[in-house]
Amino acid sequence: MQNAVSAILSASSDPVAIFTDFDGTLVEIASHPDAVQVPRDLPARLGALYTALDGALAVVTGRTIETVDAFLPGQDFSVSGSHGAELRHEGETTGPKPHLVADARTITAHVFEKLGAEAGLLIEPKPTGVAVHYRAAPEKGAIASAAIESAIQDYSDFHAIAGKMVVEVRPTSANKGAAIIRLMQVNPFAGRLPVFIGDDVTDEDGFQAAADLGGFGIRIGEPTQTRARFALPDIASLFAYFEALIEREQNTAAPDFADQSVQESQVK
Repeated sequence: MQNAVSAILSASSDPVAIFTDFDGTLVEIASHPDAVQVPRDLPARLGALYTALDGALAVVTGRTIETVDAFLPGQDFSVSGSHGAELRHEGETTGPKPHLVADARTITAHVFEKLGAEAGLLIEPKPTGVAVHYRAAPEKGAIASAAIESAIQDYSDFHAIAGKMVVEVRPTSANKGAAIIRLMQVNPFAGRLPVFIGDDVTDEDGFQAAADLGGFGIRIGEPTQTRARFALPDIASLFAYFEALIEREQNTAAPDFADQSVQESQVK
């Protein structure tokens, strides 16, 4: 693990912007989306990382901004929610397009009609889509996928994407890669090397966008075919990278103060 962290830290030699998924990346995946357990030290760790990177930290997730705030209240970092359909940056929130919200409600109603009585399936409505989780009934993945495809057949602005024990509807215009590209055009992200961290199929667009912009991706979990340049085995190893990055940034800033003190004493 230490060798992998060192290699990633070496590749992060330029000022970096960190973009990170939430579930499976910052927190362990739970049996139910609401059952996620946030590590006690995560808020403080993210706060320290945000400060070390001069604010160039964002959570880019399929979750809504509201949900991220519920798990991580009082944080200053930017959040791109619903796979990029909504964004909060520097206190200003941009919501999804109204027609996407309206269509998503209709699609969600179709999904409930088809799957609402299926034991073991959890239907999670979202502002611009819907997710069907089948972790409690793995044998029903095909049923969930078929129902999703049926629900969106008349809606060309939406498509389905499969993840870890979940199949989800989202707008074709919204993905994590587009969210990263959008944030990289504004301060404090602009001009930095983008690093995107995720763990699932839905994160592959983010890995590709980071690479296209001169940065790289980090995939968390067991080795698999991915567009990410690096892989880390678990969340603990990601936190080790964060700690090393924070320490390096703090140590890099220290000589500047020392040089300033020398210059001031010479002036006197």
